[in-house]
Amino acid sequence: MPFSSIIRTLQRSQLTQELLGKLKRDNQTLVLNGIPRFPKGLVSSALAQEESRPLLVVTATTEEANRWVAQLEAMNWDAALFYPTTEASPYEQAKSEAEMVWGQMQVLAELVPKLGAEEEKAGSMVKKAIVCTERALQPHLPPLLLFPSLADTL
Repeated sequence: MPFSSIIRTLQRSQLTQELLGKLKRDNQTLVLNGIPRFPKGLVSSALAQEESRPLLVVTATTEEANRWVAQLEAMNWDAALFYPTTEASPYEQAKSEAEMVWGQMQVLAELVPKLGAEEEKAGSMVKKAIVCTERALQPHLPPLLLFPSLADTL
């Protein structure tokens, strides 16, 4: 892949080591604000691959998530997966779409290590990146109407 050499160079840089130190001090969280998607992808890929860890990218929209998946595929990730979710409000009663649920199950199945997989036999980690929208991380609470005492006060 065209960007794998850039990522390998970044992995060996002093900046990467400093950011990894910050990650260890700050409870495994690093927020990269103020830079465009492409450099964020390079830096986050270098960090995750240096530590042999999967990568989770959270975006605001499905369109942006699709751009991230395409970018990560070009950055030599073995699996760049989009975790689908509905665009409906979590507070609306909506029927779950079978295609969306199937897509979620496929992503979750990819996260489960496969027994006897060639990659694990060789001792190399399969590089996986998951991309989702912030909506996929929101808790799905029951509608407000199920709480009559609260609905009456509003």
